[in-house]
Amino acid sequence: MIRHRRLGLFLAMLALLASFSVFAHAQQKKKDAPPEPPPPPIKPGTLDPLDCVVANFRAIGIDTQDAEARRSKAIAWLGKHGKSCTAEQLIVMRNNRQQWMGTADNATLAARIDGLLEVFAATNKDIAILLYGTPPAPKKPGGKDGPGGANGSAGASPKK
Repeated sequence: MIRHRRLGLFLAMLALLASFSVFAHAQQKKKDAPPEPPPPPIKPGTLDPLDCVVANFRAIGIDTQDAEARRSKAIAWLGKHGKSCTAEQLIVMRNNRQQWMGTADNATLAARIDGLLEVFAATNKDIAILLYGTPPAPKKPGGKDGPGGANGSAGASPKK
């Protein structure tokens, strides 16, 4: 009886160790795969550290208890200081807005920050991608988008 329990315990430990090796193998990168390129740098705006201090924006959310007052102060702060912020600072505010503003967060506040980021997006496609979507698929070699062309209609030819 004791031998059967020891054998069962041994087999359970062996199965557990075998499963760890399978998971560890799955996490290893393939040697044949090309290295991933680094993400493109984000073009910073004109940094004016005395005028755009993200900590001051965050302090509005932390120190102001009333949600309406917090929203009004945040919108006023963005109106006064937002144009001096870099894209990186605006992205930090955008990413933390819900946590910092709590119940004062709304579409108007989101639109103010996104609108300031759109200024950068006009000259930097990476910021536009961060704002509103995913990057377009890379073009296939040879200049065609696939068997059906860019519009996806296989077999259809443009009229001349």
